[in-house]
Amino acid sequence: MDDFPPPQRLSEIIGLVYDCALDPGRWDDTLDEIRALFRCHNAQLIMFDLDQRCPTLRKSVGIDPYWLERQLEYAAEVADWERLPLATAWPLDEPQVLSRHLPQELRQSSRYLAEWGAPQGIVDSMALVLMRSPSRHAQIGLGRHASVGLVSEREVELGRLLVPHVRRAVTISDILDVQSLEAEAAREVFDTLRAGVVLTDGKARILHANAAAEAMLRAGRPIRSTGGTIQANVASATTELHAAIDLAARNEAEIGTTGLAVRLTNAGHAPVLGSVLPMRAGAARRRLEPRAVAAVFINPIGNDANGAEAMAVAFDFTRMETRVLTSLLAGRTLVQSAAELGIALTTAKTHLGNIFVKTGVSRQAELVRLAAQIASPARRNGAWPTG
Repeated sequence: MDDFPPPQRLSEIIGLVYDCALDPGRWDDTLDEIRALFRCHNAQLIMFDLDQRCPTLRKSVGIDPYWLERQLEYAAEVADWERLPLATAWPLDEPQVLSRHLPQELRQSSRYLAEWGAPQGIVDSMALVLMRSPSRHAQIGLGRHASVGLVSEREVELGRLLVPHVRRAVTISDILDVQSLEAEAAREVFDTLRAGVVLTDGKARILHANAAAEAMLRAGRPIRSTGGTIQANVASATTELHAAIDLAARNEAEIGTTGLAVRLTNAGHAPVLGSVLPMRAGAARRRLEPRAVAAVFINPIGNDANGAEAMAVAFDFTRMETRVLTSLLAGRTLVQSAAELGIALTTAKTHLGNIFVKTGVSRQAELVRLAAQIASPARRNGAWPTG
């Protein structure tokens, strides 16, 4: 595309996104850069509680405070959109464009579009989905003004490039429960985390490990040190981690989905997931260890809000197996799930049987417990330092 931004510009914005993983206070400025990149009127990072039908997190730029306050009036309608079969079945890394993907009858009858979007001149929007589960939906939303026109293929392609990086940043922030890392206390804060954090150089050599990671290394599971390099207990996981670290050392913008969520343990063992954050650039990241090019975050404990997605990664579920599990975790019976997904009950039973085989459990109640175990964010031990 002739007007596609140069690679250096994309790399700069991806670097800003990764800084937000450790310092969420940077999201306001970063969202403004993303808004400009997509030639949009506004941008929001938002997380919906689908059960309560209200947002639990909102960061926004380009929206007048009056309209930002009024947006809450339409949270229930937007939450219902996220429950539509199209939305729940949509590939996670594919941008959702209102003018292309929301049924016309809903656009025409929408109070949100008529009473909130139209008075501001907003004619289209695009969502980059970051988290999708039975009870929680997180996304970056970008509003398009009439003066620019509808979202084009340029913006869709940019969204495909950007979404895995934003998802990595939001996921790691969720793991850490980070408010901000002050330079003089950064390592001390990391040592209070229950999540393991290992900083490495470009050859995957361990430069620093926090207390939780040190305990894992001493035990030799789910990670170990071999010749001073970080290794997983699964050869394929070690390969993927090292590939992500190598990409981070060369060009963090290329890391994409590599190392986004890697299962570090063998089948038959409790699943432990790892995520890789590039560290080569960025003020918020380099203050931890100037020589580090990557940080591996190891999170053995989970949150039922994103259990289906985490289990899909950990056990290599197919898309339909993930959809069946998502429906079951929402409290539906297998009969209800089959009807909702538009498949025969016998087909749903086959998918459930495959899930049981892959996870090694035999009852739905055990699936729910396993989802809660592996997906919740690992929080810090004790309170954050103050002052």
